[in-house]
Amino acid sequence: MKTLLKNCNINNKTQYLLIENDIISYIGNNIPDADKEIDINNLIVIPGVIDPHTHIRDLKQSDKEDWTSASNAALRGGTTMVFDMPNTRPPTINLEYLNLKREKAKAAKVNYMFNIAATADNLQDVIEILETKPSDVAALKLFLAGSNSNEYVDDIEVIKKVFDISLKYDLPVIVHTELQKCVEEYSAKIKNPTVKDHNFMRNRECSVKGTELLIELATEIGNKLYLAHTSTAEEIDIIKANKDKCNVYCETSPHHLLINEDILETAGNLGKVNPPLRTKRDNERIMKGINEGTVDTIGTDHAPHQLSEKLKPYNEAPSGFPGLETSLPLLLNEVNKGSFTLEKLVELTSLNSSEIFKVKNRGRIEEGFFADLTVIDLNKPWKIEAENFNTKAKYSPYEGITGKGDVVMTFVNGKLKYD
Repeated sequence: MKTLLKNCNINNKTQYLLIENDIISYIGNNIPDADKEIDINNLIVIPGVIDPHTHIRDLKQSDKEDWTSASNAALRGGTTMVFDMPNTRPPTINLEYLNLKREKAKAAKVNYMFNIAATADNLQDVIEILETKPSDVAALKLFLAGSNSNEYVDDIEVIKKVFDISLKYDLPVIVHTELQKCVEEYSAKIKNPTVKDHNFMRNRECSVKGTELLIELATEIGNKLYLAHTSTAEEIDIIKANKDKCNVYCETSPHHLLINEDILETAGNLGKVNPPLRTKRDNERIMKGINEGTVDTIGTDHAPHQLSEKLKPYNEAPSGFPGLETSLPLLLNEVNKGSFTLEKLVELTSLNSSEIFKVKNRGRIEEGFFADLTVIDLNKPWKIEAENFNTKAKYSPYEGITGKGDVVMTFVNGKLKYD
């Protein structure tokens, strides 16, 4: 089967793109023979988004999300590959539970990989998985603090062992940097907290100290360190200062880049997330970090819960909100505003993730690469209305926000999955 995409705007040139057996076989000005033609009408074509930070749920949390609903959300948002985080029920901590997740993921409409949890008690299980040389494992995941349902690690010697495994198997360690003891100390200072206290209780100091510790250890051991959902200006400064000293990569999320604790006035617990929404100063420093090259990737931290759970009192409401459908439109709106270039957006959302996690033949629009493609219209207006989401989580701190620049089509392995 040969599919020809006509009139594609690729790198500011109108070109033809031929897809054969899931692969881009030709890009250029000639018009090759094809079994099927799709006219892109001179819209911009970019590599499909690779999201390294999603919580697909399913298994015993399928009421919150499953691979079908998550896939539909991903496709709507121009995402063609997701990495699923391990704090599911059961958690991805051994081969048995990984295989359970693999079976559920067969329902996915997008490409996927898995992140494996590293804890104080499962390092032999992690090694057992890695000894099989799995092609579907992207990274190890380490939590330095609790966040809803995960097991955290606060022993430096255990962290070192995880880093040693990371180095031996040449696999990145993704780390949630907040330090648990620090979170507990600040949380104890507030009686009868509300969501407006969340930023203080999970204090910026807890993330900053965690980042400092991790970079110190990664510099010593030499493994690949990937810092998840970076949220503070101080962390950006620390990472920038150490980029040439150790193998460190920086992820931020759309919400830590674009919104801050001020939105909690209207969003309430719908904006409760870990790490918390910070301040406008942090937004500005993260944006600068993008343009100076300190920030490598954007992960949505798509974390769906039932709306009824989010509407509970602060202490009972889980942290996290959906992001797969809102991320790319929000970022395209920033391109339109001149915050960063479209080329930078492609680096942040596909190219860098493919290189950091060694995703073969994805993340670029080149001959020989898989035809994971997102067609965008920079002039298409949008308004965020959570009731229309494809995810099961019908809520958003962005509710009612408007912008311009949206997804028109999404191709996965050369097949049109959303239009």
